Amino acid sequence: MKCATLLGLFPHQFLFKKHYYLQQGYSIFSKITFVVFTLILLSTYMQLLVIVCAKEIDVTELSKNLIITPLFTITIIRQSIMYKSGFKRLLEHILEREQWMNRYANDNQLNFIEERSANELNRNIKIYLGMMIITELSYTIRPLLDPATETLIYNNTVLVKSLPLSIWLPFNKVDHFIAAYVCHIIYTIFGSSYDTFGEFVLISVLVYPTTQLKGLKHVLKNMEFYQEKILQHYTHISKEDAAIVVLRQSIQQHKIIVQYVSDFNELMGTCLFLDFIQSSLHMACVLAEVLTEDVTSMQLVSVIAYLVILNFRLFLYYYYANELTVLNQELAVAIYQSKWYQYSKKVGFMTFMIIMRNQKGLKYKLGLFGYMSLNKFISILNAAYSYVMLMYSVK
Repeated sequence: MKCATLLGLFPHQFLFKKHYYLQQGYSIFSKITFVVFTLILLSTYMQLLVIVCAKEIDVTELSKNLIITPLFTITIIRQSIMYKSGFKRLLEHILEREQWMNRYANDNQLNFIEERSANELNRNIKIYLGMMIITELSYTIRPLLDPATETLIYNNTVLVKSLPLSIWLPFNKVDHFIAAYVCHIIYTIFGSSYDTFGEFVLISVLVYPTTQLKGLKHVLKNMEFYQEKILQHYTHISKEDAAIVVLRQSIQQHKIIVQYVSDFNELMGTCLFLDFIQSSLHMACVLAEVLTEDVTSMQLVSVIAYLVILNFRLFLYYYYANELTVLNQELAVAIYQSKWYQYSKKVGFMTFMIIMRNQKGLKYKLGLFGYMSLNKFISILNAAYSYVMLMYSVK
């Protein structure tokens, strides 16, 4: 959240609630950063137009452009969705749940589950951030270390040094290399930070229901313990009524989780599908840089760093999406492991209904294409390999 706030990515409604002018100032700052990122994206599209309209298409330069243009396009779409009221409701639900846990939850086990999940997420985000910094450094330093290459421009052979990105600038990059390099550094740092910090928010929202399912699984597996806790607070009710209260609250909590995932799918399903499509192309274009030309050791380092962060990013998305499905299925196992057979038919019927509902499954959607899972992650890798082989064959 702190990283996202630095670039105006977090909805302003949740910040500076007691300071109206600060909140409005942050809202203006958020719009400015969005416009700046949009201008960077437009410059990549203009450069793409220059590349495809040339007499001979430079495959290496085209691959370099396609590394960032589709990715930044998805970033704009994702951030536009984050400004919608539906996404704000998801964030509001998470924040309200967190406040409730801080104020009223006195269950050490549930608090431990939430804290452990939060620590795991924070650790992964820090690893992601560290990878991003290393990748940025490798790409920004590379032009200073790589030798210039001879290029034919208007029948003249000139020495051209590579630049980190493939973007259009309103001046000659060869004649004004220092100015072009500074612009590229600014674009690289701002663009990658804007994209990555926005993904931190999305990953946090995506992970939230898995944490809730872990807590729900713990409650169902230890139903007798929570039944006794209710009996301690409400001594006038029977043991069976206490079991019914535990199950009823569990069913209500599960319905809230199901609705949360449904709302997320409705909002982000198409965006995640587009990201799925561009991810394999993105990875292939990064690999094409080292397969279609002779490379230096610095180029190899930067490409490897980029591939590592790309795979880690995708793994986070699809691992947590897969975990959602697995944890939902494990609820049926957890309740079956409890002593449900010692209760009345009414309690047994309620447990049966929970088990039946879990057979339906709970999954994050990729639009109309299917569902997010580790198998889809492998599909991206397979598609990237196919793209690379195609590029290598037409080199």
